[in-house]
Amino acid sequence: MRTLSAALVVLLASATCARADVLVAEAPYAPMVRRHYYARLAKSPARALGFELLFPGAGNAYTGLTTPAIVTLGLSIAGAALWIAGAARDEPALTWSGVGVFAGARTYGLVSAPVGAALLNAAFRSQLGLSAAR
Repeated sequence: MRTLSAALVVLLASATCARADVLVAEAPYAPMVRRHYYARLAKSPARALGFELLFPGAGNAYTGLTTPAIVTLGLSIAGAALWIAGAARDEPALTWSGVGVFAGARTYGLVSAPVGAALLNAAFRSQLGLSAAR
């Protein structure tokens, strides 16, 4: 629904016309509408990081990036399972493999969630014709 409404806003608020020889003045409320929809669509990088700290993959899911969310969650579960299995069997190699996979997955999630939110916001600003965030 948000994607559809964003597409409608871009279409309604654009200053272009179907005919190239006719110039259409931008409506006086168009910049306000664009800023409003950017405020509705934008995702907070800090909030994405907070969600990612609480639960693996939640920060990426918040931003709508499902593939990184699934990768982060899956690798975190696999790493934790290896870690626990290695500790239960008293196998240091398995334990450290699990620790490495878990730490790598968490690091990936903690980096990709806020970066993904920032890139998504930049794409929204570009599509809506807005200047850089203040």
